[in-house]
Amino acid sequence: MLENYLEINIDRIRENIINIKNESRSLFCAVVKANAYGLGAVEISQNIEDIVDYFAVARLQEAISLRENKITKPILVLGYVGINDIKLCHDYNIDITIYDFDFAKEINKLNYKVNCHLALDTGHSRLGFRNFEINKINKLKELKSLNIIAAFSHFATADEEDSYYTDYQYKVFNEMLDAINFDLDFVHISNSSGAMKHRIYKNMIRVGLAMYGLYPSDVVKNDSDIKLSRSFNLYSTVSFVKNIKQGTAVSYGRTFIAEKDMKIATITIGYADGYFRAFSNVGEVYIDGKPCRVLGRVCMDQIMVDVSNLDVKIGDRVEVYKDIDLEASKASTISYELMTSISPRVNRRYIRNGKYLKTHNNLGEIYES
Repeated sequence: MLENYLEINIDRIRENIINIKNESRSLFCAVVKANAYGLGAVEISQNIEDIVDYFAVARLQEAISLRENKITKPILVLGYVGINDIKLCHDYNIDITIYDFDFAKEINKLNYKVNCHLALDTGHSRLGFRNFEINKINKLKELKSLNIIAAFSHFATADEEDSYYTDYQYKVFNEMLDAINFDLDFVHISNSSGAMKHRIYKNMIRVGLAMYGLYPSDVVKNDSDIKLSRSFNLYSTVSFVKNIKQGTAVSYGRTFIAEKDMKIATITIGYADGYFRAFSNVGEVYIDGKPCRVLGRVCMDQIMVDVSNLDVKIGDRVEVYKDIDLEASKASTISYELMTSISPRVNRRYIRNGKYLKTHNNLGEIYES
């Protein structure tokens, strides 16, 4: 039942982490939100916990899932946690983000001692106290149930060539830290790009995409001395091969009409698996190392590709994102979105110490190897 599967090499993830840590010499926060960017948060976290210092997620349920699967290192929820869920943060020892004074007062009334990180908005304009709210930040010291241990911010353009705005944000961050009256255990601001391109480390770096072996941009790749190894590949399967005549229409809407006699293959992946409909007529997959263009519209469960002049048969393996950044550009998106959009019904197959560890199928069952 491996028509479509993600093969995830945990050895390479560990290698990437170690390479980044050796350069930064700071605490390492592994960003495993969105199911570890689609690769599997529980499995990856269990296999890297010994070499990281922190985990970061976006939703409380993601953090609880890690705790229930025996992850003991600190976990930070980067986003919103509802007032009715604060007890769970206390019970599971999960750090929360504080970014609004009135909401912080409501949390304090619950009398559950929780570890908190102050979010400082230095120019990303997502979550966080702004630099004219220093008085509000300092008044948080009156809220005794909030154990404020850290402060952080987030870069908006660290993956771009022009470093002006990153330098500006870093300046605002340091000015805000100087102005607040907290004895913080540590602070953190750098994402993968901030650490790798700008070499801004502070006490901790938060690394997501780079941990999985992709560079946030070509700029970061060219400006960093850190070598990353891509840790995953998405594979599909040839389900049918046939010859078609000139003038034959392919797929819904007849958006592709064969201009000559050709051979096409049907592949067992579609937009329900996370392969975007935007790849219609422009996407490319690889069979036996050769590029095969998507013909016609991507279907829910299948695509058709051009295999003219190739020796292809039913059951052959198909590599879906040989160059994931290039394919993302064809769909006017980024590699992050392609990764996180891969459907749960696509099997995840894990490699550790050069051997297959286990495979998760679409029902959540585990096949031990």
